[in-house]
Amino acid sequence: MKKIILIVQIATIFIGSIVGAGVCSGRELNQFFATYGIAGFLGIILCGLLYIIFGKLIIAITTLSSVRSYNEFVDLVCPKPVAKFINIVLTLFLVSSTSIILAGSGAIINQYFGVPRWIGFAVMIAISSIFLLRNTEGLFEVNSIVVPTLIIIMSAVFFTYITQNPGQFTYSYLFMMPRQKSNLLISTIVYVSFNILTIIGVLVPLAYELQKPKELTQGIIVGSVVLTLISMAIIFLMLVNPFYPKMYEIPLLAVAARISKLLQVSVLGVMWLEMFSSQVSNIYSLSHFMENKFQIKYHVSIFLVVAIAAPFSMIGFARLVEFLYPLYGVLSLVFLMYCFIFYKKNKKAVLRAYRQE
Repeated sequence: MKKIILIVQIATIFIGSIVGAGVCSGRELNQFFATYGIAGFLGIILCGLLYIIFGKLIIAITTLSSVRSYNEFVDLVCPKPVAKFINIVLTLFLVSSTSIILAGSGAIINQYFGVPRWIGFAVMIAISSIFLLRNTEGLFEVNSIVVPTLIIIMSAVFFTYITQNPGQFTYSYLFMMPRQKSNLLISTIVYVSFNILTIIGVLVPLAYELQKPKELTQGIIVGSVVLTLISMAIIFLMLVNPFYPKMYEIPLLAVAARISKLLQVSVLGVMWLEMFSSQVSNIYSLSHFMENKFQIKYHVSIFLVVAIAAPFSMIGFARLVEFLYPLYGVLSLVFLMYCFIFYKKNKKAVLRAYRQE
């Protein structure tokens, strides 16, 4: 029973670390998959399979080498100049993401509830700090709340929508939906590599601390299946409402508003929770990085990361993000390539370490 609970907990952490406000809004999945028409469903299925393959690979390498944070992992699998560059960009990316989430947490509460921005900002910092101080236990606790809520709300939106619009839930109808882009395979690989590089900050310290590679892999398999199903539901809603991403900043919120006010507020709540979950994952990754790189205690690192990120959330990260995102996407592909090369060179040793409990 304990093993099953651990697998489920790992699955929720995996889902919570990948799903952010961008996924919940519908905009991210529309950009990478729904714009390819019905073929987008094949892309997201391939995405789930690649999560499992590379997730297992990362866990196996971590188990073999006993690395403790994302910078140590990158240093291990990549040549020194490449590793240094990837670590700098990854660290900047995590800090910028943290700042954007802090700013967004204030903006979303201010926009829909009229509460001053600083209150939303302060609430996000306070609650995330409480869970982060519990280290990995806190990470488990956050995602055990956030991910089931995500599954329930997204399922409610999806099933209510197809109940009200049964004619759209057919192959012939979906086949007629416009295909706005080509090169689905490239889009899928970029999306996978982007997310995998981000979640190594969580996967590596988790694998090092738990020392249970099989349970971690099983958790990633469960998480990937659930995440694929959630993503397919959102892609469907974006596919049958192709004008919403052009008309609304948060297209899924517009879909929910058509169904009921309650679901609209629920989607908004899930978005805030996913921002919160992403915030915890980012700070967890950065804190373990600072602990291993600079020998700063984990608990001190939490507040140091917040102190660094908070001022930038006030002044904005727009230009840095415009520069970082494309660069981060390219480096993600480079990183996965080196992971695969490292695995091929050390296959026997990696598999032997993985099989040892």
